[in-house]
Amino acid sequence: MQHLMSGAALFAQETGVEHRAAETAAPQPPAEVLLQIGNVAITNTIFTAWIVIIILVLVAYFSVRRMRDIPSGAQNFWELVIELWMGVAERTMGHRRGRRFMPLVATAFLFILFSNRFGTLPIQYLYIVNEHGEEIPVLRSPNSDLNVTAAMAILMIVLAEVFEFRSLGFGGYLKGLLIPNPMRWLEIFTRPLSLAFRLFGNIFAGEVLLATILVVAPFVMFVFIGLELFVGLIQSLIFSMLSLVFLSIATAHEDTHAGHTDEEDEGAIAGVTHGQPV
Repeated sequence: MQHLMSGAALFAQETGVEHRAAETAAPQPPAEVLLQIGNVAITNTIFTAWIVIIILVLVAYFSVRRMRDIPSGAQNFWELVIELWMGVAERTMGHRRGRRFMPLVATAFLFILFSNRFGTLPIQYLYIVNEHGEEIPVLRSPNSDLNVTAAMAILMIVLAEVFEFRSLGFGGYLKGLLIPNPMRWLEIFTRPLSLAFRLFGNIFAGEVLLATILVVAPFVMFVFIGLELFVGLIQSLIFSMLSLVFLSIATAHEDTHAGHTDEEDEGAIAGVTHGQPV
């Protein structure tokens, strides 16, 4: 009986140690500060965001600097991404508006997708020691920082409101705010909150889960890495698709004001393609 009690106590002690180690390894909601430039604090999430931007620019440049009529390799991949998002954008908001907003939405998708990968790669466990003797991870997914996701969400909603103002004019925009539905004001504030917290919550929870599993059960780590890769892809799609829908709703009146429809635009393009007068 004494041996049984000693074994239970030892198991409880080991479990407690693993629990404390998991709590220590798990990332915290505030992004850690890597360095201070004057009064500006550079966090690891911002530093990682810069790296993602540099990677995307360099990969895009070296992939398409020698364009071929018959694409292959990296050019084929980027053309596939563009064609897929072009198809989604045109089905959502028509040919003319889809071509206008596709670059913005596709860029947001690629940035979020590549940023999410930094939450699942082993390189996120590279640390430096700050002036207080604390270990600070050098790289961390930008989307695990609410400041980053909120900035992207606010940017998308502000752009949607600006385009809606241009589409309706001052009078029409003011009328849309007050007369049809006074709850429109609430919608303006809840949209960025929904975009920001959904992306931040899922990515941050994934990083906490991976850090915990690495301490508690590292032999099943590959299962959760695959799960988080899938979740990162889904969250990238959700953020981009919702942004596309918000932009589509904001500019729905443009075709009516312009006096033509997307079908007429497509017919005009087809006429030019076949050498027919428009």
